[in-house]
Amino acid sequence: MKAPNVLILFADDQRFNTINALNNDEIITPNLDRLVASGTAFTHAHIQGGTCGAICMASRAMLNTGRSLFKLDDLGQQIPDDHTLMGEFFKARGYDTFGTGKWHNGKKSFNRSFDQGDSIFFGGMSDHWAVPFYHYDSSAEYNKVIRKCVDQNHSNEVKKTAGEYMRAGEHSTDVIAESVIKFLDQKHDKPFFAYTSFLAPHDPRTMPEEFLNMYNPEDIKLPPNFMSYHFIEYANWECRDETLAPYPRTLANTQKHIAEYYAMITHLDYQIGRILDKLEEIGEKDNTIIVYAGDNGLALGQHGLFGKQSLYDHSMRVPLLISGAGIKAGMKTDALVYLFDIFPTLCDLLEQEIPASVTGQSFAECIKGTKDAARDQIYLAYTDKIRAITKDGFKYIEHRYNGIITKQLFDLNSDPFEMSNLVLNPNYQEKLVALQKALQAESQQSNELNHNLGKNYWA
Repeated sequence: MKAPNVLILFADDQRFNTINALNNDEIITPNLDRLVASGTAFTHAHIQGGTCGAICMASRAMLNTGRSLFKLDDLGQQIPDDHTLMGEFFKARGYDTFGTGKWHNGKKSFNRSFDQGDSIFFGGMSDHWAVPFYHYDSSAEYNKVIRKCVDQNHSNEVKKTAGEYMRAGEHSTDVIAESVIKFLDQKHDKPFFAYTSFLAPHDPRTMPEEFLNMYNPEDIKLPPNFMSYHFIEYANWECRDETLAPYPRTLANTQKHIAEYYAMITHLDYQIGRILDKLEEIGEKDNTIIVYAGDNGLALGQHGLFGKQSLYDHSMRVPLLISGAGIKAGMKTDALVYLFDIFPTLCDLLEQEIPASVTGQSFAECIKGTKDAARDQIYLAYTDKIRAITKDGFKYIEHRYNGIITKQLFDLNSDPFEMSNLVLNPNYQEKLVALQKALQAESQQSNELNHNLGKNYWA
């Protein structure tokens, strides 16, 4: 029997608490619920942060290299040749490798990862109905492809010489899903590694109307940490994400944004279902490890923020579902893991040696049920502005802005929405000091002091 296949399904801007089966009864996600039921759900999966406002760039580089934030060369914009990429790893082991959708880490690194691909988007975001996609270019030039424009009625086709093609009137989620489904329909004599990276639910939040009609904004319940303004001296006011809604944040406008966000995820969920059905149809469902994750979270009104350029849980925690070949069904774990731990975990699950360039830590034992915890703490960083550490159910955050340091301490068990700052509470001074020491120790181990962002933060 051939080795298990690997299918990566990667969402853009989907935060951790947006799956019905994981305690969100407002959102409709029957196919993600299927993955929860058939596999293991990691409820405390984190990204490590970001080196600029485009959090996804570093997040995707970490996922695909298995390296932590400050151990990325060029902080994720390009991937050096001596950093083994996940697709490159599988390609070297005889897998058919295929990539589709968003790739934010350079054209050459895409081709190092995949020997096939289609509907490839190099960039951060786009109009979902007119994405400048590329066909696979074996030269990695990606500038001599036919541009294909289809009107909304799919009746007229115009071809021009250009570096990309558009399927105007077709949503990015549908185009990307169709590309991986076509790949799955091929005959596979070898195991395959298929990387499917969606642009949804990133804004602009547009989707087929039938999915928007599933949600009434007035029925959306806002979380208890909804605020009109961010209450910390440092807020990323200049960031594009924070301009998507006016100040003060209002109840009605925020409900509208969340309803659209949920509709984007439900549309994405529909296409996930088509991909899962195709896996079953071709007889590969039981021989495929499926990984579903998001590249970062999103605030959408929490703490008065709308983007993901903070270190609160709504921005740093993401969905992570692993199911399929050899994975226990119906399991949930609160083990602390990073997305860049996925690469070494897949190596362990497939009994392959972890590449020397990978710095992540396998959580395969958590999946097998032989170990409850993977990491004992999570270190988080955003540019040269914020640092945080999560450990023993507490989170400590430091914001640095205009020479002012603002400190926050949260008991995540009793205060999951990070609302009650315990920094001045005399009962938590010992915990505060311990987390401050742990934060500084992580800064030494993270390699950030070799980068300007780290030097600036700790100066």
